[in-house]
Amino acid sequence: AHEAARTMEEIRLALLGFGSANRALVRMLLDKSDSTTSSSPSCRCLRVPTSTSTIDVDGPVTSGRLIPWRVVCIVTRGHGQVSVPIRSNPDDSLLLTDGYEIDVYAALQRVESDGMLDDSLVVARDACPKQGSSSSAKHKPSYCRQLKPFNATSQSGSQTTKTQDLLTLLGITKTANIVSEAIPSNPRSGGGEPAISFITAALKAKMHVVSANKGPLAQQVLNKDADEYEEAYWELQRLAAENRVQYLHESAVMDGVPIFSLWKHTLPYAELRGLRGCLNSTTTMILTRMEGRFGDSEGDSEESFQEALDAAKQMGIVEEDESLDVDGYDAAVKLRALLVVLSKNIAVSVPSMDDIPRDSIRDITREDILGAYADGRMKYRLVASAELVDASAYTSKRKMNATTDKMWKARVRLQQLSQSDPLYNLTGTDTSIQFCTDVLGPITMVSTDPNLVDTAYGLFSDIIRVAGGR
Repeated sequence: AHEAARTMEEIRLALLGFGSANRALVRMLLDKSDSTTSSSPSCRCLRVPTSTSTIDVDGPVTSGRLIPWRVVCIVTRGHGQVSVPIRSNPDDSLLLTDGYEIDVYAALQRVESDGMLDDSLVVARDACPKQGSSSSAKHKPSYCRQLKPFNATSQSGSQTTKTQDLLTLLGITKTANIVSEAIPSNPRSGGGEPAISFITAALKAKMHVVSANKGPLAQQVLNKDADEYEEAYWELQRLAAENRVQYLHESAVMDGVPIFSLWKHTLPYAELRGLRGCLNSTTTMILTRMEGRFGDSEGDSEESFQEALDAAKQMGIVEEDESLDVDGYDAAVKLRALLVVLSKNIAVSVPSMDDIPRDSIRDITREDILGAYADGRMKYRLVASAELVDASAYTSKRKMNATTDKMWKARVRLQQLSQSDPLYNLTGTDTSIQFCTDVLGPITMVSTDPNLVDTAYGLFSDIIRVAGGR
């Protein structure tokens, strides 16, 4: 946390995107709320550990400070936007906005029934209904700002600008103090946008940002003044420090597994020397089904690549652009994101996306898989890995600022694994990462059958960390 980090008096949350991740976050916030000691029965609070709190690992959080929370704005790609009334002047009294919040139960029902968000969802705080009830019209403020929907995947400058302006207004008027960013993005064609622009606007407006988006961590942007590429991630962190707020991203890689927190808070002075893992759950699921692990009740039945891909699509775990998964691009983006963030204390260059070779799993057949298993019980998995090498051994300097003697040699390869390999037993949507450091033996983290709750918890834990000034 930055020097100015301190416990919040209230969490005023703006949700950038209201897809599955942020909806799961809202449900977790409701589930973890503590209203038993609140002076107002409608006030939802989180018991937040502060920098001086202790946590009982054998039970629920009972120490710390009760901090009220409310959702004040929701921005979606296809279901419109809604905000509580926004003050026209940041010096005006907070009373105008303190009295209102968005009825999150109604918002969940509205979006999940394919409806549109509008100002009918804004209610007086003492009238916010419990689960299963509906909002009362007499508590709707007539002067609530009506906002137009935007398309997060559109490259239209006007749509992006409108959302940036909204974020700026939310921040400078102190209507919101945390933005949860979970918008859809294509890291290959989108260049990290519009997420980078939205996060930038939020940080400049002095709002904390928690994000489930891996794109900003892995994206390089051109510094026109220096005529060289630099990491978008470190520019965002510079903005956060400059504005005395935090930009956290625990859900960006491996859902909510605490990779970044592990390195930041529990491994002082440790230097990363190498990493290796299966970071894309979709390819592991496809290869598992081709092995025949998920057959009918009479026995396992192997599937072709296309059959396994179609099944994964039915499960909803394939990107809209399937090539991001099956051609190794998603794994490469996550690998690069890890290298950028975890190389902070190492004088090393990180290869661009163009310099990370990637294998596809499109051409593998059932015969290949069954043959590998018959010949030594080997299994195929798509493995992302990186090791430190001399920069002089790397011939391509394209899109890199190679100013050091060392650099990461990174790759995403379809490999045959032996039974002794820690990645061997991954099945279904399992993911795993193994770190090698200069002070500890290999550290392996495994996520078994992750789901939306895992992603939501990454966002939730970041919110708790920010709110507690930790």
